[in-house]
Amino acid sequence: MKKIFKILLLSLIPLIIGSIFFTVSVSANTIDELKSKINARGNTIEQLEKDINKYKREIIETQAQAKTLKSSIYELDLTRKKLLTDVKVTNNKIESTNYILQKIQEETTNTANKINDGNDTIGQLIRNIDEMENTSLVEMALANAEFSVTWNDIENMQRFRGIISDNLKKLKVFKKELENKKLENETEKKSLLQFEDQLLDQKKIVETNKKNKNYLLSETKNQESTYQTIVANKKAAKEVFEKELADFESQLKTEIDRSRLPALGSGALGWPLKDASLDLCSSVNGKKVANCVTQYFGNTAFARSGAYNGSGHNGIDFRAAVGEPVYASASGTIKGVGNTDLYTGCYSYGKWILVEHDNGLSTLYAHLSLIKVKTGQYAQKGDIIGYSGNTGYSTGPHLHYGVYASEGVQIVRLGDVKSITNCANAYIPVAPFSAYLNPIDYLSQKK
Repeated sequence: MKKIFKILLLSLIPLIIGSIFFTVSVSANTIDELKSKINARGNTIEQLEKDINKYKREIIETQAQAKTLKSSIYELDLTRKKLLTDVKVTNNKIESTNYILQKIQEETTNTANKINDGNDTIGQLIRNIDEMENTSLVEMALANAEFSVTWNDIENMQRFRGIISDNLKKLKVFKKELENKKLENETEKKSLLQFEDQLLDQKKIVETNKKNKNYLLSETKNQESTYQTIVANKKAAKEVFEKELADFESQLKTEIDRSRLPALGSGALGWPLKDASLDLCSSVNGKKVANCVTQYFGNTAFARSGAYNGSGHNGIDFRAAVGEPVYASASGTIKGVGNTDLYTGCYSYGKWILVEHDNGLSTLYAHLSLIKVKTGQYAQKGDIIGYSGNTGYSTGPHLHYGVYASEGVQIVRLGDVKSITNCANAYIPVAPFSAYLNPIDYLSQKK
C-alpha cells in the first residue's frame, strides 16, 4: 500500500510543478504601483520638456530683435526659467530611475524565487523517479492489483521525464532573465549617477546666470546708452584681437600629413550636441528648436564681412541654449581647458576645451557655460565634457565647434603672440590655416 501511495503521490507532481512555474507573484501589486509611478514621471518630464522648448523658442525670438539692455535682461530671465526647468526634468529623471531600480529589484527577487523553487521541485521529482526506476516491473505488478495500474505508473514516469525536460528549459529562461535584470540594474545605476552629477552642474549654471544678470545691471547702471557703449567697445576690442591672432597664425608653418587623418566622410567624429542639425538656422522654420548651424566653416558671408580679418571661420557654430550638454566627439585626452573671460577686456573663446583624439584629429568646444574636465584627463566618446553657453565674445548662446589636424594645433599664452594685449595671460588653441579642418568632412552621418 505504501508503494501504491507513493506512486499516486508522484502522479500529482505535474500539477505541483505547473503551479510553481506559473504562480502569480505576491509582489505583482508592488510592481504595478512602481510602473504607474514611472509612467507618471514620464508624463511630467514630457510636459516639462515642452516648457523648455517654449523657452528656447522665446529666447531665439528675443535674439532676433535689436540688441538692447532690456532684451538682454529679458533673455537672461528666459534662460533662467529654462535652466530651472532643466533642473526639474533631471529631478524627475532621478525619481523615475529610483522607481525603475525598485521595480528591477522586485522582478529580480521574483525570478530568483522561481529559480529556487524550480530547482527544489525538479530535484525532488528526479529523486522520486530514481526510486521508481529502482523498482522492477515485477515489483510494480505485485504492488498493484491490476496490470493497467502498473502500465499507468510506467506512463507517468515517462511523462515526468518530459515535464522535467520542459521545466529545465523554463529554468534556463528564468536564469537568462535574471542575468538581464542584473545588467539592467547596473545600467540604471550608472544613469542615476549621471543624472545626479548633471543636477549639480545645472544648479551651478543657474547660479552663474544669476551672477551674469547682476553683473550686467551693475556694469550698465541700468542705462541703455552705457550698455550700447559697452557693446561697441567689446566689438572693437574683439576685432583687434582677431587681427592679431590671424597675423600670428599666418606665420605658423606646419606640414600636415593628410594620410594620417581619417578619410573624408568616414564619420570619424560623433556629434557634440544632441538633436544637432547641419541645416542653416536662417533657412529653417523660425520655431524649430533643433541645434542648427548659425555659421558654417570657411569663407562664410559673416567671414566675408571682415569678422575674422579675411581668415575665414575656423569651425562651425551650432545654435545651443545655455546649459545644453556637450559631448566628446571621440575618445581622447583633454589637451587643455581655459577661460579667456578671466581677463578683463579679453574677448575670445570664453570657456573652451581642446580634446586630442586617437585618430589624428583634435576638437575644440568653445563659449561654454561650464567645463567638466581637466587637462590630461581621458574622455570617452559620448562623455559629457561641458555645457553650451555664451561666454567670451558671443552674440548669442551657441557652441563653437572646431576640428584640427592634431599635429598642427598648439595651446599658447596670448601674451607670447603680442606683448601688449588685454589677453596676455589667457591661453587658447592656435594653428596654421592648413591645420583647420571642416567639421562636416568628419562628422558621422545622421540616421
